[in-house]
Amino acid sequence: MTLRQKFHSAIRRGTGETHLLMKSNPTFDFSNDIIKASLTNYAYDSSEGSRALYVSELIQLSKQQDKIRRAILKGLATERKDSCALLQLFDLATYYAKQGDNEAKKAIYKRFFKKIIDNYDSCGYETIIQLDGLDGLKFIATTIGKSLEKNPDGWQDDEVIRNFQFEYPKINAFDELKKESLKNRYIKIYLDNIKRTEKNYEKYQRPVFNYETLQERIENSRLIFIPPAFTKSLTKSEIKKVANELLIEKNNLKKGKYLSIFSRIKFPYSYEPILKMAKSRPNKNDRVVEWAVMALEFFSGEDLRQLAIKKLSKTNSPWLYLNLLVNNYKIGDAKLLKTIVDRYKNEIDIHALVWGLVDIYKTNKTKECKQPLEAIYDKLTCGLHRKEIIEIMIENNVLPKRIKKEIPFDCNEEIRKL
Repeated sequence: MTLRQKFHSAIRRGTGETHLLMKSNPTFDFSNDIIKASLTNYAYDSSEGSRALYVSELIQLSKQQDKIRRAILKGLATERKDSCALLQLFDLATYYAKQGDNEAKKAIYKRFFKKIIDNYDSCGYETIIQLDGLDGLKFIATTIGKSLEKNPDGWQDDEVIRNFQFEYPKINAFDELKKESLKNRYIKIYLDNIKRTEKNYEKYQRPVFNYETLQERIENSRLIFIPPAFTKSLTKSEIKKVANELLIEKNNLKKGKYLSIFSRIKFPYSYEPILKMAKSRPNKNDRVVEWAVMALEFFSGEDLRQLAIKKLSKTNSPWLYLNLLVNNYKIGDAKLLKTIVDRYKNEIDIHALVWGLVDIYKTNKTKECKQPLEAIYDKLTCGLHRKEIIEIMIENNVLPKRIKKEIPFDCNEEIRKL
């Protein structure tokens, strides 16, 4: 792999290898990859948040800082599709604005509340509050109020104000906005809209989670998955009732819903009926096989292990069967798991595999976890799961030296703490 290829792979994944490569190759121009990583949030999971801190540190190491800055400000003005990228661009522009870059600050204000990406109108409000505190909040309220005057059917809740209050606890945000609303009609429109929205919330009836509503969900909902709130509501006797209903259910779609419940709580009877379901042909429409395998994670048995080895050796969807090894793992299985990881490159496939690997090695403490976990570390774009992988390798005392060197510069701040 060439130097450029190494850097491209590392920056997509968000590992600290990028930092080390730039430090050891000071004359090499990595700016194109840094620009791409600025304009694209490579994180697999949006809950991982912005990688702006990580990218800004790479910008500081670059000799092409002006070129990168221009690309970021242009990207902030023109991003039209990706809300995660837009949020990251706001954060990167803030990096410049905090250094006294007035052009970057103007770009932030100019882009705020442009109705381009659905449901992300207020993206970037945190940035404005960081930069200008109460004045920033007044600008936000005024800007949104102007939009609401043109679109009175729009709605706003108090999220922005609540977050401001958290950042500035000594300032009574609502009182300050109310005072300002006496001379600024747009802020009054904004506050009145929040009141109207809150009244509508009061009328909204919160869903009830119990055995009866669970039955209704299984019978009528198009969604295959039963949310955890239903599971938590069930008593021990109700769990047995649900298990009995699963055993007599003939409809595969409903079977899948029942099985999704037992992917989180242990099936109260023998696992044989569920094993039979796990052996059937996978169908993404009912997900019976997927949920059945997850339900079997709670059990151990030679027949479960044999099914796992058979499926993992042949299937094109190994992630469906990894959970069978959680309580049926044996020393030597790491070789098979490493072989499976080596077969895949697509980030969706890799992310599907990492769930099972993490579950397996959280339950089975062994030094042989190193090879499959290191292999998936080198392919994974999800910082959240990378943290779990590193924790498992640390716990088993098999963390490679090269990964240990990268940790302080990872895109995930929790990994840096490790």
